[in-house]
Amino acid sequence: MTSETDPTKKADKPPEGSSTWRLILDVARDEVCERGIDGVSIRNIARLAGIDPRLVRHYFGSKERLLRAAVQVEGEPRQAAQQLLGGSPRTIGRRTANLLLDHWDDPRTAMPYRARLAASLTNDDIAGLMRDEFISVFFEALAEEYSPDAPKLRAVLAATEVIGIAICRYLVEEPTITECDRAELARVLGRAIQHHLTAELSPALRRRAARAGSR
Repeated sequence: MTSETDPTKKADKPPEGSSTWRLILDVARDEVCERGIDGVSIRNIARLAGIDPRLVRHYFGSKERLLRAAVQVEGEPRQAAQQLLGGSPRTIGRRTANLLLDHWDDPRTAMPYRARLAASLTNDDIAGLMRDEFISVFFEALAEEYSPDAPKLRAVLAATEVIGIAICRYLVEEPTITECDRAELARVLGRAIQHHLTAELSPALRRRAARAGSR
């Protein structure tokens, strides 16, 4: 069979970054956000992209590898945290909110973040990736620097606030949040992050943090 009739014979090694490679990823991310990771199929991705299903396997090998690539976000969480360290403790909440909203709203980086968020709701592996990178690395780095105590607990509390806003704004698309002014949303989210990272914990939360620390 010649390369004109077999789409898998286009290259010995599929080139990452090609227009077809990017198209497949874009469609896969849209599908993950729309259907969840368990509702995605190579056949449907190929249909929506207008290509032969063999091309999807040619570029990514398997559905699992494709979905892993679809939820891969740009940059390292520790490097993102490093951008926020060293500033005033009194503005860490606002600076964090602005950084995250910049990534989520930028057309170049938005879809991988949204696809990962959607996938984490139904897939244990992706949920574990979210916990490891977003909570244990990103927010714990901030809490270790700025929180007076219980950094692990405070990282979880701050991340919970952020994830809730992200789900409502980008997946559920609740109008009150999606239509909210960007600057106002940064102020509201920033205050919540600031509180969780730096405010005094309630007695019940201090006891919980103490018990977790003694294990």
